[in-house]
Amino acid sequence: MKLITIHIILIALITFFGCKSDKEDTVKPNLNYNYTGLQTGNYIIYNVDSIFYDDFTATSDTFHFQIKEHLNATFTDLQGDPAYRIERFKKYPDSTHWELVDVWQSKITTTNYQKVEENDRFVKLIFPVRANKTWNGNNFNNLGEQIYEYTAVHQAENIGGIPFDSVATVTQINDVNLITENLFIEKFATNIGMVYQKRLSRTRKNLSAPWLGYDFTMTIVAYGNE
Repeated sequence: MKLITIHIILIALITFFGCKSDKEDTVKPNLNYNYTGLQTGNYIIYNVDSIFYDDFTATSDTFHFQIKEHLNATFTDLQGDPAYRIERFKKYPDSTHWELVDVWQSKITTTNYQKVEENDRFVKLIFPVRANKTWNGNNFNNLGEQIYEYTAVHQAENIGGIPFDSVATVTQINDVNLITENLFIEKFATNIGMVYQKRLSRTRKNLSAPWLGYDFTMTIVAYGNE
């Protein structure tokens, strides 16, 4: 009788842990692919503020315009992977006409999100999205190693007057001192994609000298699907 009881208990334990293992195997981790916002028809409109510093004349020129990025089609890239065609349009404040200026592309692999800008391929994100993770953003181009880092993840932010529940911040370059300022940052919101970009690169000969370089900022103002 005792042997039968022990046998029943053993079967129950094996069944319990076997079922638990099966359930654990079917639970897929959230790799945060939705930070890319890749879906055919999606678009984002950015306000762009661009400042160029001239140390020779000790002046700066400021330009304001809008950029629209539209994921208008999918295709198979040269690596045999599904990819997205990105049409980029530009519009100045005194115009209602969007002018096509670039065609870029992007794709997701199991481990990263890549974007081709002006024929250079960058690794914009790696998965899963985790704080303080680092990677070489120039892994697929010839621009030299550049270490990107998640400096903030899954945080609520208000950008361009639009509230977002979850934003990941990627710091690409952060080298700021009294003589040189190099700061490249991008922010990504879930189900939308990049919602903010800062590219600041300027230098001066000494503390009293004028700056030479540029300050380029893109801030989301609208998004949707068409």
